[in-house]
Amino acid sequence: MNKNKTALITGSGKRIGASISRAFHSRGYNIIAHFNSSSEEIESLEEELNKKRKGSCITFQANFFEEESIERFIEDILKQTNRLDVLVNNASTFFPKKLSESSAEDLNNLYQTNTFVPFFLIKAFETLLKESNGSVVNLSDAMVKGGIKEYSLYTAAKSSLESLTKSLAKELGPEIRVNAVAPGIILWPEDEELSEESKDKLIEKTALRRIGSPEDIANAVLTVHELSYMTGQILNVDGGREH
Repeated sequence: MNKNKTALITGSGKRIGASISRAFHSRGYNIIAHFNSSSEEIESLEEELNKKRKGSCITFQANFFEEESIERFIEDILKQTNRLDVLVNNASTFFPKKLSESSAEDLNNLYQTNTFVPFFLIKAFETLLKESNGSVVNLSDAMVKGGIKEYSLYTAAKSSLESLTKSLAKELGPEIRVNAVAPGIILWPEDEELSEESKDKLIEKTALRRIGSPEDIANAVLTVHELSYMTGQILNVDGGREH
């Protein structure tokens, strides 16, 4: 990869992750795009970005539930680049679980992608980020503070990520800034069908009376990264939703 600034985005294959990749690429960044199972989508994204600027996007597969896969992912990236300006921890798992039906496996699953992996990636790339006076942008959830019925494990994991964001901002400054962006209603869940009535009720809780777009979040992540006097903050991008 060339000497342009470099952005690593996890969960880049589709949805918000793909939009974040495009936003940084449009600013001249080289993109390191992570994916797990979205192989067709990541191939399409890689082709799209490299067509615009040759050699500007490389992709790496990693299953964040497997320790060996995470270690290989980190090693491969460190072999491929000696520069990292921004790490965007976007990869996540999200599913409901009633307290009575919850298990330790469910808890580990949600904490693994939403808290543990961001922590280990920040630790692994700390040196590169210090050298570039770079930043970390974590993806949280605007509903964390108010809680979500039957999503207690998920919101607990995202709350931990927000706490990690604030604490690491103090620990890694002044060289590295650490912030988070917390999306509201942006895309409806892929694995959960909501009725139109349910969707309307959620939309009515926003001041803007509409859902946002992946591009809204991508622009917020880009802005947070570029604000050089901002760290330890959680930026809600939720259309003025009531909590």
